[in-house]
Amino acid sequence: MNETASDFQTTKELTDKYLLDLFNRYPVAFRYGVNELLFDQNNKQYIDFLAGVAVTNLGHSDPDIIEAIRNQIDKLMHTSNWFYSEEASRLAELLILNSFPGKVFLCNSGTEAIEAAFKLARAYAEQKQIHDPIIISLQKSFHGRSVSGISLTGQKKLHTGFGKLLEGIEFVTPNNEEELVDVFEKFAGRVVAFIAEPILGESGIIPLTHGYMNLVRELTLENEALLILDEIQTGFGRTGTMFAFETYGFSPDVMALAKGLGSGFPIGALIVAEKYQNVLAKGTHGTTYGGNHLGAAIAYETIRIMQTRDVLSNVNSCSEIAFSRLNQMKQKNKIIKEIRGKGLHIGVELTVPSRPIAELCLEKGLIVNATGDTVIRIMPPLTISAQYLNEGLDILESVLETQK
Repeated sequence: MNETASDFQTTKELTDKYLLDLFNRYPVAFRYGVNELLFDQNNKQYIDFLAGVAVTNLGHSDPDIIEAIRNQIDKLMHTSNWFYSEEASRLAELLILNSFPGKVFLCNSGTEAIEAAFKLARAYAEQKQIHDPIIISLQKSFHGRSVSGISLTGQKKLHTGFGKLLEGIEFVTPNNEEELVDVFEKFAGRVVAFIAEPILGESGIIPLTHGYMNLVRELTLENEALLILDEIQTGFGRTGTMFAFETYGFSPDVMALAKGLGSGFPIGALIVAEKYQNVLAKGTHGTTYGGNHLGAAIAYETIRIMQTRDVLSNVNSCSEIAFSRLNQMKQKNKIIKEIRGKGLHIGVELTVPSRPIAELCLEKGLIVNATGDTVIRIMPPLTISAQYLNEGLDILESVLETQK
């Protein structure tokens, strides 16, 4: 195999020829990265405001993560879940100590975590002898690409082309308390779970209000229904606390995690509160790679770094800078309709399509994400410096100025 570095055109041609055409890729291929910076095949520098879609929360090429990988590879990468694992057990303990009492299912991805949550909700319904259970989800939500994931996702554009989806899922409008009460009343005795992202990401960074989430908690308790939080994007410091639920004053019954957990290595987790930790019995669910020695070691090191460095304080200080500057831009430029989000999970809603804006930013050396048709999503590494944060915002501002 040719080990020499490819130019972009060669990479594009190989991609077009051999990879399924499922992604609307931007015209760049990155070769290496250092914290908040990425460099393409021509060594052009980019400021990363995407972090692999909230994955590389500790930036690129963190030396402690690299050392953890090297140390674990020297020992063991994978055996299987037929055996005990020191690395998996230590990671599970750390997850529980930093979230809420219960037990953990380790898997490969957010999609797997959501699948496990869905099966747990169905198993819970069986235990309660509810034969026509209802799971409540939100319009504009996103819960992955599996059949159960898109069935739980409140976006019709993701439902088409795959035949009949799973039944027993009702959608309500985010932050509409009256509608929420009505659906619980309409399906009284049948609701087994409510699932939500604390901040709806793919639809344009839509935070759920504290009042709404406290009503959700009240109604799920009254109806003995599971409260499932999808913190796949918001978890591990993205919103300024380790998990977004910490600001609500209560913990969920079930929480799906992935993305930032592995610092770029594929790993997911489902945390299940003590009361429900035996709903899924032995043999009812599983995974081949989930929680293997390498993935667990990397995830453990990721959390250790967050606890021993000033990562969360950096998120909050950089968040203040970002929201202050973006709101200043909004006052000067009518193309900006609204600024939403929390921490470094930020959406800039525009009055024009966002994809061309993202492409112009890329040309100028800034990586942002276009989502929800008219929203620019800003999710830099949580370790970004104030210098590069401001430089990135300068680029965004200059691009938006050209669109007046």
